[in-house]
Amino acid sequence: MDHSYQAWQEVLAEEFFGRQHAGHPTLFYVDDDVEQELRHGYGIDQPLVPCVGKFLRLGTAEPYSALEDFRWRKRQQDKNGVPAFLPLLACSVMAACRMVNDQNHRATAYHARFSELLTGDEKRLGSQHYEPISRMWQVLASWQFSQRGARGLCTIPAPADLPSNRSMIGFAQSQALLSGADRSFMPKFFRSLREHGTTWPLSGETLLAQIEIRGMEQHFSKGFRNALQEEFRSFLAKLIGNYAASWDGSDELVPTGVTRAELLVRLDAGRLSWVARLRSAEQKERIELKGGVVLEQLGDSAYYEVTGLPAPSADTLGRGIRRDGDDLVLSRPSSSVLVLARDDVLGVWASTDGFRPGEAHVVLAAPTAQRNVQRVLDKAATTGRNADTSRLAWVPQGWSMHKPVIFDDAVTLRRALQEVQGAVSLLQPPAQFKLRLEGGLKLAPSLDPHLYLRGGEPQVVLPDAMAGTLLVDGKERPELRKAIAAGRPVPLAVLRLEPGRHAVSYAEVEIGFATADRAVVEPKMTKVCGFTVVDGKASESSSLLVEQILPTGITGADCMGATAQSTAAVMELCRRDADEVLFAAADGRLWTLQAPQQPDWWMQRLPDTPAPLRFEADFHGIGGWLLERRSGRWKGRPVNPGTPKPRTAGNPRAWARAVLNAQQASTERSWAEYVQAAKELER
Repeated sequence: MDHSYQAWQEVLAEEFFGRQHAGHPTLFYVDDDVEQELRHGYGIDQPLVPCVGKFLRLGTAEPYSALEDFRWRKRQQDKNGVPAFLPLLACSVMAACRMVNDQNHRATAYHARFSELLTGDEKRLGSQHYEPISRMWQVLASWQFSQRGARGLCTIPAPADLPSNRSMIGFAQSQALLSGADRSFMPKFFRSLREHGTTWPLSGETLLAQIEIRGMEQHFSKGFRNALQEEFRSFLAKLIGNYAASWDGSDELVPTGVTRAELLVRLDAGRLSWVARLRSAEQKERIELKGGVVLEQLGDSAYYEVTGLPAPSADTLGRGIRRDGDDLVLSRPSSSVLVLARDDVLGVWASTDGFRPGEAHVVLAAPTAQRNVQRVLDKAATTGRNADTSRLAWVPQGWSMHKPVIFDDAVTLRRALQEVQGAVSLLQPPAQFKLRLEGGLKLAPSLDPHLYLRGGEPQVVLPDAMAGTLLVDGKERPELRKAIAAGRPVPLAVLRLEPGRHAVSYAEVEIGFATADRAVVEPKMTKVCGFTVVDGKASESSSLLVEQILPTGITGADCMGATAQSTAAVMELCRRDADEVLFAAADGRLWTLQAPQQPDWWMQRLPDTPAPLRFEADFHGIGGWLLERRSGRWKGRPVNPGTPKPRTAGNPRAWARAVLNAQQASTERSWAEYVQAAKELER
């Protein structure tokens, strides 16, 4: 890739997915005017379209393979970076912006527009070539969700939200529905509705109806007006509804360069309080805002304790709150519904953006929303359908409470939410774009991030609206069918998998993981031990390496526990292929010797390698017999054996049993003394 393509990737990443969009809905909107503004504003020499077009491999089955290869190379350098195919996706949005009726094309002729844009020929790139681009959109959406809002809140639709005949091109078209002018006008439109005392937020369908009733279509772009009349209306309703739900009452939806800290409600120890979540890479310990509001960071998390605000109540929840600071706005939009779920970081109940199938919720509803909340619960909730009539002091005055509310069937929940109006209709479960694992009890993540405790296997989250069969280790498991049909995360723990490597696959995507009963975590060494090198030769013995000679030393072993010995050490060679190696000391102590692993660094960096069949055992100031069992037979060798006195130390009975089991190991007189001492212990 040349410099211009990389420059476009960096510009698009910063402009549309930069950290200035933290906490705000973001649209990847690029038309001809936006492309010119970016090119001139950032000083890029080559226009976007020819920059992308020259890397297409036309006439092949995979015309975008060079761009995909570039993306994978960049991913190896930065796994958390923005996926490096933004220039191609920007061109796909530009093609969507050009979809109008003219002498040659209908307004729905997307592929002709896209091919003409990139190749100059409307037939060189057809629908059969477009599937890789639709996958790129889903990868981008998954990446944005993984950033937890730090790079903007995702507006790319889930596959289930797209019309069936737009399943591939719908991702690009969704980003072309709202122009920059449309988004700038939205706060004025929202404010005009709020001034008439309308309960907020309204559902997206209600907002679109208000635009038509009030004759406000002329204030929006042609693409927006076309979507009002076409099959994208349902997605447009969801999109504008989400903008309304995140609108905090300010004059701009996304103040450029201003980070939005979200104000959440926390339920702890029988009271409601505020906590802030800051979606930003820069986490300050203390933030002061206007009006005496102070944010104090909770540990090293993205959450902050909030002081200086009136407590959550029917008034503060219904009106919304906003406080300004330097390059930061703390806000919570008004809402008539409050949903609380257990927060893994806070460890208590906290407000959430949507229902989570299979988990418990506390649902609080203002009088204006109680009817819609009850309709959803009656149709989809497994528990919590009846309102809790307990008079709890922390429940906002006049609001109803349902707990614990659990939705076991995600499919039924989605349908129920589509049939209601108001704030509750916006509580859709989070969209899923790809197969992934979540939860589970991880063992030693520093050794293997995909190693789980046996019995604590993770759950499998399936992508939305993708056809396939879930296979575990290549087999379909009947135990999982109920969870799959209900649209919930699929628990693998019920399968009682054996320890070892496993794989789950769905829709031609496979994820591997491992299970084990335990994991050994090696301690981190604070000192470096190795071999010094003089004139190209390594020293015969190891020593601690000081900082000055560390770069030239040979490292890979540790001798931190070594102590000076007054008695010369005796070294013996033990067979690696022995079934069991024991050392019976003269004083009654018994050791089992384990063959150490041969270190990789030894073979790579030392000219001589140890004998593959033997390992060394050093004995400092202690005598006894070294015993090896192979093929059921014992053989023994003396190591300064001395006179056996097994009653003085160790575990004499274990020592005696080991010696008697190996009494045929040697015919030497010294060994006969050990056997006799063992027999006396056994009497």
